[in-house]
Amino acid sequence: MSFKIVFLSVSLILGFIPGFGGIAAAHHSGAAYDLDHPQSVEGTVKAVNWTNPHITFVVEPDAKNAEPASTPASTSPSASPSTPRSTPPNTWVFEVSSPGVLTRSGWTKRSLQPGDHAVFRYAPLRDGNLGGFLLKVTLPSGQELSYSVTPAEQ
Repeated sequence: MSFKIVFLSVSLILGFIPGFGGIAAAHHSGAAYDLDHPQSVEGTVKAVNWTNPHITFVVEPDAKNAEPASTPASTSPSASPSTPRSTPPNTWVFEVSSPGVLTRSGWTKRSLQPGDHAVFRYAPLRDGNLGGFLLKVTLPSGQELSYSVTPAEQ
């Protein structure tokens, strides 16, 4: 191959790399969550989806926590037209990092199972739907399940 073809190929490839970095950053954005106002809800795990790219926990809150005091009445389960239809009206979905990140932080697939009761600390969804980004889980025994995305924090 001539120098000209190699130079053009390398230039073309290097031109695309910054564009893909933007896509990855947008995918991992926390914009959907209100990280400045974390909340807690106590409830029972109904389902665990331990899959890539993000684990989700489906939680049914205790009756006393069905609607946190800081949640506007317009986002209550019965009043919200935007509550996902794939889950029951009073079911919350918490997203968390990947199985690899949680495993490196000491979690296993069995750390939190359907039927387990816990307190869930989370960053709420900005759109008012029930759920958010899971920050920490406190089990009735007092054990805390948390994680970090960087090895230095583990």
